[in-house]
Amino acid sequence: MEEMKNIAEQWLKAYAYTVATNNIESHMDMVSQRLQVLGISSDGFLEYREWAKRRRNDMEKRRLLRVTYHNLIMGTCSRDRMRFTVEETIKSTQGETYSLNKEIVLSLEKDGKWREVEEHIHKVRLLPPVEHGLHHTSPPTPTGPDKSG
Repeated sequence: MEEMKNIAEQWLKAYAYTVATNNIESHMDMVSQRLQVLGISSDGFLEYREWAKRRRNDMEKRRLLRVTYHNLIMGTCSRDRMRFTVEETIKSTQGETYSLNKEIVLSLEKDGKWREVEEHIHKVRLLPPVEHGLHHTSPPTPTGPDKSG
């Protein structure tokens, strides 16, 4: 199980890197053409073609700044398939930040690469913007004698 967790962690790290570097081709290569995404479409799910169109558009228009992953919990695993849950944080170039709780299924495909074949989005939250400049501090007070005269 530890080996599978390492594979999942490396896959997530590589996936996030393709977003950070806006490497569309490498990003798309990490996802199987058999992909089904449940939880973000009014039709119930997206297949690879629709997902790829949306993601390619987002990346070409530079809408994605970065994705990060936390709280990886491994589920069922076999020699060529693994299921895990993870919290994904998406930061857009427009300043919005979303948190998604999702379940991901990776499959070892015939070419020897692990690719995402299923994604179940359980919860999406828009996170509040980070407020800057709200923490006021007093200017430092002199510690020695006043030498201003």
